[in-house]
Amino acid sequence: MNFSRILTKNIKKYIVFSNRNYAKFVNPFTRTWDTINNEIKSGFKQQSDYPEHADVVIIGGGFIGSSVAYWLKNRAGEGLSVAVIEKDTTYEMCQNMHSHGIITQHYSLPENIYLSQYSADFLRNIKQNLKEDVDIEFKPHGTLILASEKYASKLEENVSLQKEFGISSKILTVEEIERLYPWINTSDIKLGCISKESEGAFNSQSLLKGLIKKTQELGATYLKSEVIDFEMNPQQDILMEGVAPGSFKKINRLVYRTEDNQEIFLKFAVCVVAAGSDSESVAKLANIGTGGGLLSVPLPIEKREYNVYSIENEGSKMSFGLNTPFIMDTSGLWLKRDGLQKKLICGQIPLIKQDKNISYSDILYSSLHNRYPECVKSKVKPISTDFIDCNTYDDTGILGPHPYHTNLFFATGFSRQGVQHSPAIGRAVAELIIDCQFTTIDLSRFGFDRILIDEPLIESNVY
Repeated sequence: MNFSRILTKNIKKYIVFSNRNYAKFVNPFTRTWDTINNEIKSGFKQQSDYPEHADVVIIGGGFIGSSVAYWLKNRAGEGLSVAVIEKDTTYEMCQNMHSHGIITQHYSLPENIYLSQYSADFLRNIKQNLKEDVDIEFKPHGTLILASEKYASKLEENVSLQKEFGISSKILTVEEIERLYPWINTSDIKLGCISKESEGAFNSQSLLKGLIKKTQELGATYLKSEVIDFEMNPQQDILMEGVAPGSFKKINRLVYRTEDNQEIFLKFAVCVVAAGSDSESVAKLANIGTGGGLLSVPLPIEKREYNVYSIENEGSKMSFGLNTPFIMDTSGLWLKRDGLQKKLICGQIPLIKQDKNISYSDILYSSLHNRYPECVKSKVKPISTDFIDCNTYDDTGILGPHPYHTNLFFATGFSRQGVQHSPAIGRAVAELIIDCQFTTIDLSRFGFDRILIDEPLIESNVY
């Protein structure tokens, strides 16, 4: 298959191929982030290797960006040059992520269910997909959803939908919850739902590390740099609806600043923005949100952060057993075991519309003590801060080309779901680039267009 011809069809422009230098790792996996960072850095291009051409350039080398690169190289091999630009090679934002290593299929949107099903399959076969020595430490503890009277009917509706997709989940009555989990206060609970098939927790750090190393071995170029601008050229002969004749400007080059402060132009055929919470500022470099017409609507991505807490009870034994599932409370409180340790970790999901007058720590303590009375006397302390790229429009990911810059693709705004869904999201973006359409999971509704026509896509089960 001639991938350059396929790409030409996709963007109506010839592609300039670059010389390819492939970085490979030979060191075994270890568990420390210092070693992980050193290994990853060894695959980043040095000063003499800074490229000026790439078929596809990906801005952001985290879970989603690296997954996109992995799938492009996995499918196209040497027929496609891929450059990944990542400004933070320490992956500081990804080092903790205590709340992100969750795989669940409890969703209300069919797209999210499909994404979870594929990603679960990818993670089950992680050694075949990445490398034999990749260990994501998957723990199949299952997922328990609790619903108050207000949300009980929605929970039943979601479970009915999930069963249509072959998901094995069971509605639990209050009596069943009390029998299975006597340490849960059910006084304000109406129903619950438990699912254990392809549900549980995994080590997100190991997944990221495995993706990056495998992608580099496949030949993708990683650059420790920051994108600072796009070059836009007038195209007098292009007519586009909603754009004044002769005013269209095409982007096919960006400027990136290296760690030694060089500014280098990089020509590309397709650019993928997978920069997490920085995606909005990257989009602005292409006049998205600052221009007129189709460019007047900004990319609604915002950085959100919230604390993750450790629950310890040194004086007495808590009732939480090794089979304790990941629990999502009706209040937005989540809780899970901290591996095999006699500890729990928890957090409070922030609201999509932030309110500066709300103290999320107060909400967390109130919800925690109400739902798990044993924790009243426990030591609860913050252990880290997790970050998400929140889509403030409807809290659902944005995926696909921009309607004006048709060779600029977004893969951002997936919040906490982005980690668990990254294998499927990366595959979907690769399909759009190589096949010019989704071929496995139709994610058309995730497109940027829904913002322009004001049709929000709401996921009622958010983790």
